[in-house]
Amino acid sequence: MADSSVTLEMAVTRLVLGLSAEHLDAASRATARSLIKDQLAIQVGAARLPWSRQVRAARALRPGQSTIVGERGRFAAADATYINATYGHGFEYDDFAGNAHPGCCVVPAALAIGEEVGATLEQMLVAMAAGYEAYVRIGRLGSPELLNAGWQPHAVLANFGAAATAARLYGLDEAQTFNALAIALSHASGPTEYASTGGSIKRAHAGIAARNGIESAELARAGVTGPRRFLTGRRGLYATFIRKSVTDAAHGDFALDAPMTLPNASFKAYCSCACTHPFIEAGLALRARANDIESIDVKLQTMVDAIVGTRNEHIYGPRNIEELQYSLPAQMALAATGRGNGYRTHLDFLEGRLQLPPDSDVMRLARKMKLSIDTSLDERYPMRFVADVTAHYRDGTSQRVFIDKVPGRNDAPYTPEQHGAKLNELLHDVIGPHQSAALLEMIETLDPRKPVTALTALLQPAS
Repeated sequence: MADSSVTLEMAVTRLVLGLSAEHLDAASRATARSLIKDQLAIQVGAARLPWSRQVRAARALRPGQSTIVGERGRFAAADATYINATYGHGFEYDDFAGNAHPGCCVVPAALAIGEEVGATLEQMLVAMAAGYEAYVRIGRLGSPELLNAGWQPHAVLANFGAAATAARLYGLDEAQTFNALAIALSHASGPTEYASTGGSIKRAHAGIAARNGIESAELARAGVTGPRRFLTGRRGLYATFIRKSVTDAAHGDFALDAPMTLPNASFKAYCSCACTHPFIEAGLALRARANDIESIDVKLQTMVDAIVGTRNEHIYGPRNIEELQYSLPAQMALAATGRGNGYRTHLDFLEGRLQLPPDSDVMRLARKMKLSIDTSLDERYPMRFVADVTAHYRDGTSQRVFIDKVPGRNDAPYTPEQHGAKLNELLHDVIGPHQSAALLEMIETLDPRKPVTALTALLQPAS
């Protein structure tokens, strides 16, 4: 049971240090393997994207022991994490929990530091799980307020997740771990203006935050200290970022005997903001009569409107890939017109093979959508995205579609075949079917005795 005298900050610290292999039940381990597969496939597939190449070229990296996907050199763990996490968050295809994306933080951090310190796959897995739990549980107390206030939750939370992962693998003691997490607050940032007016910097949010989390741990190891009330203070995380009062009474969320959040991870079936996914499903439900639609009433949650709705300037005419991936009307129209919402569709738009001018069928349908916030949806579904859509047809009939489950989410999980198709699409063109199969098999087995380097070797180019 949680000790009521413990501060929330100390409860997080003890969660990070106390989580052990025994806390990882079969469901947690299965999800962890899926998380590693999903994240590494996205890193491989997204490494070729223009902003990935630009981030990689922007700075000289320090030498070390850690692998960057698709390269043969070895680099400092923080630098390798910076690049790999950027790749892993590079195309709106990575996992999500609540409003954030823990996989592209904890997977690259755990692998890079695991290489650096000579960890086994089991040690890496436990550290990854500790980082995941710290990230998600801190975020859960700030959801959906972080998103509604205009912050990208991942750019805030990944600093803590990476600091926690690093603290475990670097063997920090309780005081150092506390300070690593406290220092991480000083790095937290990242507004969501990219969703409204574009900007590929969003792709690097994951890399920036994960690198900063590792450097927070390095500073703590060197003796630098952070504020004692980094979460609950009057100028701590919750009060400063979302004007929310969170007290030590929430410490039970971080107890070691609290349910693990890892088994509830969700994976993306569509290559766009997770807020759009229920509306993509609604678009698919309307596809048979899409040409007969006169208008569509779209009811949405406040948190959905905040990121893919009316707060964005160009939802009815996206000019770039960021605006497309964060446009609810465009994503729903892509589904209803049969264009699709996957990796290839968005790559085609990015590279100019798919044009969406104002007179295209996609944009004409998008402009028939009227968006309005329904606060009752906020109350009924505070921690999940839903869609409530009513299409009105030219013959005077109407059709209501309500979606509260989407493929890949924890309440409607992928089948192995569905996830395998996504992984292969991302991997095969880059490292080939043979190396892809070897990589996925090693992750599925995840022999606890093998070193992390046995896995990361499969992320290098084939000879």
